[in-house]
Amino acid sequence: MRRLRFQRTFFFLMLLTALLSACGGGSGSGGNLRSGSQPAAIVITTDAILSPTLANASYSTTLQASNGSGPLTWSIAPVAPTALFVDGLSMDSSTGILSGTVNFEGTAGFVATVKDSASHTATKGFYLTAYSRLQTPPPQTFTFSQYEPIWYQQIQVNGGLPPLNITVSGTPLPIGVTLDRETGTFRGSPMATGNFYTTVTIRDSYAPAPELASVQVSIQVSAPPFSIAQSLPNKLFLNRPFSGKIIALGGIPPYNFVTTSGSVPPGLTSVDASTGQISGTPTTAGYYSFTVSVADSSSPALSSTASFSISVATPLGRNDTIATGTPIDNGNFFASISPYTDPPDAAPLAADSDYFKLTSIAGATVNLTTGTGAVSGGVLLDTVLEILDANGTRLATCNQPGSTSTNFSSLCINDDIPGSQNTDSALDFKVPGSPSTPTTFYVHVLDWRGDARPDMVYSLNVSGVVDALKITSTNLTPAARGLSYSQQLTSLNGTTPIIWSLSSGALPPGITLSSSGLLTGPATTDGAYSFTVQAGDASTTPQVVTAAEQIQVVEPVKIVSSPTLPAACVNQPYTFALQSSGGIAPFFWGFISNFWMGINPDSSTGVFSGTSSITGTFTGRIILSDGTGHFVTQNISLTVTQCP
Repeated sequence: MRRLRFQRTFFFLMLLTALLSACGGGSGSGGNLRSGSQPAAIVITTDAILSPTLANASYSTTLQASNGSGPLTWSIAPVAPTALFVDGLSMDSSTGILSGTVNFEGTAGFVATVKDSASHTATKGFYLTAYSRLQTPPPQTFTFSQYEPIWYQQIQVNGGLPPLNITVSGTPLPIGVTLDRETGTFRGSPMATGNFYTTVTIRDSYAPAPELASVQVSIQVSAPPFSIAQSLPNKLFLNRPFSGKIIALGGIPPYNFVTTSGSVPPGLTSVDASTGQISGTPTTAGYYSFTVSVADSSSPALSSTASFSISVATPLGRNDTIATGTPIDNGNFFASISPYTDPPDAAPLAADSDYFKLTSIAGATVNLTTGTGAVSGGVLLDTVLEILDANGTRLATCNQPGSTSTNFSSLCINDDIPGSQNTDSALDFKVPGSPSTPTTFYVHVLDWRGDARPDMVYSLNVSGVVDALKITSTNLTPAARGLSYSQQLTSLNGTTPIIWSLSSGALPPGITLSSSGLLTGPATTDGAYSFTVQAGDASTTPQVVTAAEQIQVVEPVKIVSSPTLPAACVNQPYTFALQSSGGIAPFFWGFISNFWMGINPDSSTGVFSGTSSITGTFTGRIILSDGTGHFVTQNISLTVTQCP
């Protein structure tokens, strides 16, 4: 009896639990709820981007929702009055199935609304893209160059549901060429010339039956343009062996090389006719240019011409004398105490040294410091810093490291910076000489211990060098009498502002010089006017420099030819020279016309020449400019007639 009573009690509890679970809140796919809790909000779970399709194709998809209670009711509406709608598709209100025939092309949108039996609603925007039907492309032709990479050439495809699958279904492509299966882009470099014909098949991703299209493709691979590479260096060193080669690109070998003008540097062999080889040892410094023509073995032969320029310079060599000092300026320079390779038959010289050449305005204070520890890889030099004149005499206008004196009367040599833990050296150097004049001096760096090796590197830091003020505008533009003139004088270096003035001579009448260096007019009298200008800077030790200048004043340029050119005969050569007066070379003749007939002017002479194949009266505008920078224009006409 106890066992039976227990079984009945257990069964009753199980039944009660089941009933409570079924009756708690709203029902739906959201699962069981505890007594007294709110049902989960209904929500549309289908992704907002629907599977794409094709225009004018049947379409069907089912929208899904969760948490609703009881049967659901679906509806759709446009996103906005002006937005593309899913025309041709309708929503089954009870099943959520969107179906029909796609009567649009592009990306359309709609808003779906779902309502459950408890009147809970949910909305969500959806987008559906309909692609145009795959179209059969017209035959297509592609032109490639042998050995050249292919850039941005692809099969033109219209329509189809991506991704596409584009394959070669006919004769294979030229060796070295491939086709991207998704984009139809050609890649690679063709290895053989000729005409290639194939069929390309395009298959889209529409389901259940993908669309297919085929296109006939013609590929023409031509030989690369025949040319000559700039394969020779533009600088060689005197008395150093050289071997190089002129290289022809494209065409059909073998090639024939011919020097058509100029000459190679003395000491080099002539260009080899069959190989293009050039070799030898340059024996004379200078600048040399020559032209080489190359023909290939095609029929008819292809040819190409190229010019080459080579300068033969004296090698820098070692800078261990004042005469071979390395020119430097402000900055940080790295060197070894043996900056160039020592002769192979002798050991590096003990106490080897370097010389550096600097130029600065007299009165400037130049700071020089060597550094070894940070750049020598642990191999420390004991550098000595010395400043000399061009005769090798040590100067005595220095301050030693740490000195606050303004006398600069110490000898210009330093071994170690006092109080430092390394072997660096430093000097503050007052540049001697007449005020505001450039002075050349030499910095001598040497190894105190005499254990220099090429791997012992140091740095030389230079600051305070003041470059000399220099007037750079020494070729002034000519002036046209009675017309506006403006020319800015220019300078290099110095501390701005630069103040300009007339030092001697006379400016052309009508032209004045401002303190900023601007020459303005107009000039009133023809002639050549020579004068000297002066420029002064604003440095603490002012620099003043002068330069001789000249301005030529000429009559303004004019076109004196008649605006009506002599008549020309159709299909017969024509020549006529336009006439001008005044001005100064160089002259430039420009010509503007909406329609002309094959007779045009030479830009440097103004001579019209050519042949017209049509008759009629033609108009245009001539523009003539000269060396003053001014120009004049004239409308012209030319009649071409049928001559006997």
